Amino acid sequence: MSLTFEVFTLFPAAIRDFLRSGLLGKAQEAGLVEVHCTDYRDFTSDRHRTVDDTPYGGGAGMLMKAPPVVLALESVTAARGPMHRILVTPSAPRFDQRAAERLAQLPRIGLLCGRYEGIDDRVREHFVDECFSLGDFILNGGEIAALAIIEAVSRLREGVLHNPESIARESFAAGDEPDGAAAGQGLWLEHPSYTRPPEFRGHKVPEVLLGGDHPAIARWRAEAAWRRTWALRPDLRPDRRLAPDRPLLLAIDLGDRDDALPLRPHLDALAALGLPTWWIARRRAAASATIPHAPDRKALRRALRRHLGVAPRLVGLDLGGDPAAIPGAAPLLDRLDLTGDAAGTDAPIVLVLRGDALDPGRDLAPFPDRGPESVDALFALLPDSRASNGLELAPGARMIDSSQPRSAAEVVDLVAAAVARLRR
Repeated sequence: MSLTFEVFTLFPAAIRDFLRSGLLGKAQEAGLVEVHCTDYRDFTSDRHRTVDDTPYGGGAGMLMKAPPVVLALESVTAARGPMHRILVTPSAPRFDQRAAERLAQLPRIGLLCGRYEGIDDRVREHFVDECFSLGDFILNGGEIAALAIIEAVSRLREGVLHNPESIARESFAAGDEPDGAAAGQGLWLEHPSYTRPPEFRGHKVPEVLLGGDHPAIARWRAEAAWRRTWALRPDLRPDRRLAPDRPLLLAIDLGDRDDALPLRPHLDALAALGLPTWWIARRRAAASATIPHAPDRKALRRALRRHLGVAPRLVGLDLGGDPAAIPGAAPLLDRLDLTGDAAGTDAPIVLVLRGDALDPGRDLAPFPDRGPESVDALFALLPDSRASNGLELAPGARMIDSSQPRSAAEVVDLVAAAVARLRR
């Protein structure tokens, strides 16, 4: 069965001309979608075909009268059958993908387009089934909004798009999560996409997309969707909380450092936070005698698994930013879901602090596998220290790593801020 739209407008030619092209034009030729346009002026009774008048009570502008609108609705209903009647107006709930999916199940949809200051509200109150707005802005009329609804709804009908996977993997798709994420937990923006050439004016496509490693590509896309969504549309994600009894630990990664003594003020201050603390030091001489030691992160995971009875999840803690930029539990838990299995959703979390962030003699440095010299201000917590090399976000969403040394008090403040954001 085809999907039929009845568009009521003062500019039927504008609707018809737009819909002749592209996939919607082909869908109409194939009989998958039908669009009929009805001009309100055909249902006026004066020689000037007047559809508007001044509003009762005064005010600026003109208002479309109810009789031509209602007569147009009744005439089309009598000629072609009943329809679900929608008034497009700024003073209405926002049209979104969920509404498009619901409307795509209907056989006939009527779209009433207003002009001037809108349509007499008796039409809204008594002659339509629902109202939609495209967003918090004003257009000169409802035609553009009606076209947007037609396109968003039509593309969900079988056969209109040649590849159904295009719908399943796009932004706002219902129930679709990046690979590895639990289904049904909010919505995601789509990951970045690229095509040939692999380099354009010095800008390269991320290497992972060129290598043919499909599991790696899936992981990259999942993380890219996570980063883009939390940077640009965090409102799409649920407000998840860290369970109060979920263990939270701290690990300081010294790498190849020989001597931990200059870091003693930082150590003592961090110990005051009350978090169980471990050292990661490739050279045993760097480890503290009073704090458990592991030679690398894999060994730390193994040791903590023996100690806690469950494998922990390691999260890189970057002290290059403002405490206010440290994200809360929701983005962190989303990211852990993307990189872990279902059995790890309650696993202990280990905040891994780079030792060079504690060293007054060295600059803060990005993690070795991070790539760019700048990191996203919205993501001071980067689980497992794996950022997406080459991933660009919106301008202004980035910060430069600080080259100023951190005092013990500053380090403790930043770590305490991260813990507070996770526990609140």
